[in-house]
Amino acid sequence: MTFKSFLTDQEIASLQIQEAQSDKKQKRTPEQIEAIYTSGTNILVSASAGSGKTFVMIERIMDKILRGVTIDHQLFISTFTVKAAGELKERLEKKITEQLRLTNDTALKQFLSEQLLGLQTADIGTMDAFTQKLVTQYGYTLGISPNFRILQDKSEQDLLKNDVFDDLFTDYRTGDQAELFTKLVRNFAGNRKDSSNFRQIIYKIYDFSQATDNPQRWLLENFLKGANTYKDFSAIPEQEVKDFLNTLQETVLALRDVTDLEDYKQVTAKGTPTAAYQRHLKMIEQLQDWVLHFDSLYGRDGLGKLANDIATLIPSGNDVTVAGVKYPVFRSLHSLLRGLKHLETIFKYQDQSLPLLQVLQSFTLDFSKQYLQAKMQENAFEFSDIAHFAIQILEENDAIRQLYIDKYHEVMVDEYQDNNHTQERMLELLSNGRNRFMVGDIKQSIYRFRQADPQIFNQKFKDFQEHPEHGKLILLKENFRSQSEVLDATNSVFTHLMDETVGEILYDDTHQLVAGSSAQKIPYPQNETQVLIYDTKDQQNQDLAVEDDSNQISLGEVKLVAKEIIRLHNEEKVQFEDITLLVSSRTRNDGILQTFDDYGIPLVTDGGEQNYLKSVEVMVMLDTLRSIDNPLNDYALVALLRSPMFAFDEDDLARLALQNLPDQHKQNLYEKMENARNGQGQQVQLITEALSAKLDAFFETFLSWREFSLLNSLYDLIWKIYNDKFYYDYVGSLPKSEQRQANLYALALRADNFEKTGFKGLSRFIRMIDKILENQNDLADVEVALPKNAVTLMTIHKSKGLEFKYVFILNIDKKFSIQDMTSPLILSRQNGVGIKYIADMKEELEEKLLPTVKVSMDTLPYQLNKRELRLATLSEQMRLLYVAMTRSEKKLYLVGKGSQEKLGDQYDGKSENNHLPVADREHYLTFQDWLLAIEAAYAADELHFKTSFITDEDLTEDKMGSLEAEQAYDADNLKDNRQSDDIARALDMLEAVEKLNQHYKAAIHLPTVRTPSQIKKFYEPVMETEGVEVMQTSYQTKPKFELPQFSKKAGQDPTALGSSVHELMQRLHLSEQVSLEDILTALAELSVEENVKKAIQVDKILHFFQTSQLGKLIQANADKVYREAPFAMLQADPASGEDYVVRGIIDGYILFDNRIVLFDYKTDKFTNSQAIKERYRGQMTLYAQALSQSYNIQQVDSYLILLGGEKLEVVEI
Repeated sequence: MTFKSFLTDQEIASLQIQEAQSDKKQKRTPEQIEAIYTSGTNILVSASAGSGKTFVMIERIMDKILRGVTIDHQLFISTFTVKAAGELKERLEKKITEQLRLTNDTALKQFLSEQLLGLQTADIGTMDAFTQKLVTQYGYTLGISPNFRILQDKSEQDLLKNDVFDDLFTDYRTGDQAELFTKLVRNFAGNRKDSSNFRQIIYKIYDFSQATDNPQRWLLENFLKGANTYKDFSAIPEQEVKDFLNTLQETVLALRDVTDLEDYKQVTAKGTPTAAYQRHLKMIEQLQDWVLHFDSLYGRDGLGKLANDIATLIPSGNDVTVAGVKYPVFRSLHSLLRGLKHLETIFKYQDQSLPLLQVLQSFTLDFSKQYLQAKMQENAFEFSDIAHFAIQILEENDAIRQLYIDKYHEVMVDEYQDNNHTQERMLELLSNGRNRFMVGDIKQSIYRFRQADPQIFNQKFKDFQEHPEHGKLILLKENFRSQSEVLDATNSVFTHLMDETVGEILYDDTHQLVAGSSAQKIPYPQNETQVLIYDTKDQQNQDLAVEDDSNQISLGEVKLVAKEIIRLHNEEKVQFEDITLLVSSRTRNDGILQTFDDYGIPLVTDGGEQNYLKSVEVMVMLDTLRSIDNPLNDYALVALLRSPMFAFDEDDLARLALQNLPDQHKQNLYEKMENARNGQGQQVQLITEALSAKLDAFFETFLSWREFSLLNSLYDLIWKIYNDKFYYDYVGSLPKSEQRQANLYALALRADNFEKTGFKGLSRFIRMIDKILENQNDLADVEVALPKNAVTLMTIHKSKGLEFKYVFILNIDKKFSIQDMTSPLILSRQNGVGIKYIADMKEELEEKLLPTVKVSMDTLPYQLNKRELRLATLSEQMRLLYVAMTRSEKKLYLVGKGSQEKLGDQYDGKSENNHLPVADREHYLTFQDWLLAIEAAYAADELHFKTSFITDEDLTEDKMGSLEAEQAYDADNLKDNRQSDDIARALDMLEAVEKLNQHYKAAIHLPTVRTPSQIKKFYEPVMETEGVEVMQTSYQTKPKFELPQFSKKAGQDPTALGSSVHELMQRLHLSEQVSLEDILTALAELSVEENVKKAIQVDKILHFFQTSQLGKLIQANADKVYREAPFAMLQADPASGEDYVVRGIIDGYILFDNRIVLFDYKTDKFTNSQAIKERYRGQMTLYAQALSQSYNIQQVDSYLILLGGEKLEVVEI
């Protein structure tokens, strides 16, 4: 068949006009049309958040297919994740199926059916998946067997890596360069005496090199580039000198501004200049002179001298204080002086580090080579190895490469901003040079820690911008996701924050977000972006607290979020599933889970955490297994004793800890427990009767476990522990019970799998787990089905590509991780290695007594790499904030903490080129600092976000509020009327019965399902009953009840009163003596109007329990009382003889061995109790019959508790 040819530029322009003039509800933008239909050249689509890049990609692929390009042979489509590839295939399947339905052309139908079939084998997937396929097919050219496996287990990687390192380390330590090598190892050893720090340095260099397209070439050509280049003042990059002089000039201006402040004291009472003013004027004059005449006074070679002169001139502190306010005038200058003023000395010693770096280079090359050989022997490789093999195959075999070039009509890549250099090289090799289609957004590049390099995207962006002949640059700016409140806030933050110096791109009109539809532009002032800061002023030892916990979210922050969610839910009727909380890391979020649970807000985490072995229930079980394996392990034993299984408290353990034998002081806790049990401990008088009973119970259970472990499998042992101490059931009653039980179930399965691999025994299993923990690895969490309507908690990284109506970005005061910047070795892709060199300055300092004087020096390559790394880290954090802010559709909240008083003095409100000063942006290390600094600097502008400080007074329990029920209460709906899940489930089952009855009903005039109240008016003694089922639902099984869902009614409703009394009696905690306090507590828990609560006659209920025989009987037998029990039974109608189902809910009954006492509360108004008794006799007879049949007990005594008269009456039926 013949296909249509690709559109020309003119046809595309015509299509753009047609689309603009069409009456489509959702029109494609001109840029989207251009991205879908342009062909014959390389294309880079820079797609801002929410601009429909996935839509563009799907439409482009479909257009290719409809023009005869086959999906399984002619397209290469690379995605960032396996999940993204799956979603892309799903969408394409829908699109092709839809097209099949629309077309009547038989030939096209046949072609599209083939594409649908070919979709499963098409090259749509991650680059890792593609390179594996390529190496399996052509690996023979490198001598690689096609049945290789991937080393995905980090523990196996570490074992192999460590073996190679240890052997190589030994070789170097005894080799020709042993002395230099020892010096090299010591340079990185720190305070340790072993090789562990050096080992981590080697692994770091190895991992970094693996993200380049040719690791060996990078190690040979780039690794020592900086060390060989930056050896003296003349080598200092021009930009560094320029930045230093700019900072000097900015310091002069800042100092001048401070001296011009109204509160600054320039003159004394006598009218003469103050000493401080004279000193500051001298500094301004001197610094200005040095800036203006730098070349003649110092020049590049005199940079070190200038730095020392400045250090002598300016104060050692950062601040100038005026009227109690600190202005950080010298902060930026001091941070630059730190490295520069010692450069002369550093250059003297830096050359000594070069031989060490050459040994380091040689060791890393040898390690890489030998590690690869070890993997070759195992025929097991890492993903990076496979990628490099693929590159090697294509580079060394022109014929194979040509096959791929000829095969692919287009090479497409999604999330291009997250590519690394290996992936970029692969794309180059697969392309013919003019058929690449790349989609991404540099502002969303957040995977630097995985060696992604956003500069690949940036360089392509600039190249296509400046040289259109190299390829077409298409900008998708229209955002179709968020309301203007979110877009405006995002734009106002990043316009002042992101530029090429810090941020790697200038956030200007090219990148600013624009609303894509008129609906998004409708203003909703109530949805203005909010920065909510929990004011820590009330906390004592604030400085200490922040020092320790600044990275952890505080209870105050979580409470203010909970308060706002409660408000959104109650007032704006926002569903929980529309709310998402974003955090920067998975760890240390327990406080959020606990607080939300306390306020009844359902919360689910995004899963995928690698914290399985650290979950409390699994740790308790592991310590139990460790104790069974070795009872002399005190740590494990204490954990087991303190666990809910045995519940020993600190007092018990303290008493046991003193029970050593008189002649033995170093006994283990287990031995002391044995002494205590045998009455032989030194302080035997401390063992109380209760503790002794606890000990006996512990030993009986524990010894049975030890004995059982010798003869049975781990799986059986674990389940025996669960069953003996009901631990599995216990965790089922805790928050996140499904997850906890799934974790415990998985532990048993993992133990079973471990033994199936041939390893047997408890000791080996424990050793394997400890080894995993030792290497700081973990097992993946077990996934469980998550509740639908719940708030979601996820990391910013996990949220990428998703969208949510309401977004809370939490912990914005958390400091960015700068751990890499303190490392003794920092790597740069361009300049290679930079190190802190430990020099011996004994001669320099003319030291006579000490054998050596070791001084750590930041070599110039290290300083340059550190600055590069700092800027790259800050840029990444900016992009992370951008991703977080652009997830929101309707409203955005940014939540942090800090003292309002202290934060107010922290930001000087300066601005340069419509951005925060570079020095400030480099200095600040939290999202919160950036936001507050922008607010201080651009207070006069419309920033589209509002900052509020929330104090503890705003978060008191009465101000927090509580969740309101969502649906109106329907008195006739039994599901609404009752609280427990079991009842709802039972009623669902009854619905099914009802359907059957309706299907087979014989007497049309009879209802198939009746309640006792419907029957009572023509009740006759029951003829025939069978199939009775009563569900036991005692108050003990459900410690908490969900709140009933009552609607708000102005008037007094008798039905509401009756239901409220029933609910109160259900909630009431039964004990040997029910008090007024118990009744009032239950009353307080009712979710009803105050006028209904007031109508409940509490005194009558108390009187019932205190004076009536039935009330006393209920209290005395609280453990035998069942309340709110649903029942259903088949009933023969006396008039027609037809069967029908009776169903109802029994208020309560006491179950004895040989009799049942049935009771029912009635709030009907009455004057004659006999009339009420007759009214309900039929209903109570039905209840009694149901109970009698269910339990096979003949005697059922029935009572009505009448609360509607002038005084309480209990009548027997």
